[in-house]
Amino acid sequence: MHQYIDKKKNYLFIFLILFFLSSINSQLFVEKKEELYNLNSIEVTGLDEKINEEIEQNLNFIKNTNIFFIDDEIIKNHINKYSFIEGYNILKIYPSKILLELKQTNFLAQTIVNNRLYLIGANEKFIDVERFDNYKNLPIVYGKFEAKNFISFIKILNQSDFKYKDIKEIFFYPSGRVDIKTYDNLIIKFPKKNLKKALKIINKLINSGNLKNNLIDLRVSNQLILSNE
Repeated sequence: MHQYIDKKKNYLFIFLILFFLSSINSQLFVEKKEELYNLNSIEVTGLDEKINEEIEQNLNFIKNTNIFFIDDEIIKNHINKYSFIEGYNILKIYPSKILLELKQTNFLAQTIVNNRLYLIGANEKFIDVERFDNYKNLPIVYGKFEAKNFISFIKILNQSDFKYKDIKEIFFYPSGRVDIKTYDNLIIKFPKKNLKKALKIINKLINSGNLKNNLIDLRVSNQLILSNE
């Protein structure tokens, strides 16, 4: 009987040891599993290498966070601080990596706001030039205007046969009217309305080869004035 009790105690002891060890192993497994999904790599592509690296560094604060708990809005809010980014794609590559595919907007023109030079992006934003040097051949836009109004004008222009690359300067007036000057010193004064109709007239004049003047004035409805300036 005494021997039976001793065996029972031994079995109980062994059971407790195994239970204790299994508990420790289970805890370690859970911890390791959680660590497995901690973000440890952020890769940014699509922009200049230095800018990619800068964005990666600025997102380091989300590293070592469980990838399942990282809110995409946090990343989006950070990306939106860069006015030259037009689009992006956030890919979570499990278990521990995030890939950001970024798209830089196209630069359409340059302008001056509060005595500082900016680029106008196709994303309807004014962009500081300090990061870029590929804007020297872009037309200069003068006057006070909103970027979206400029983009609207360019869209109408691009629907015509007029070549945007020929434009040297663009002038926006408080009334909303626009003038342009080409590299050939041709000045065009557009009406406030009916831009498409005006562009058809302008293209017909230019393509005729008979244009002897350097100023085309279409400001007055149903009236065409040709002169030299």
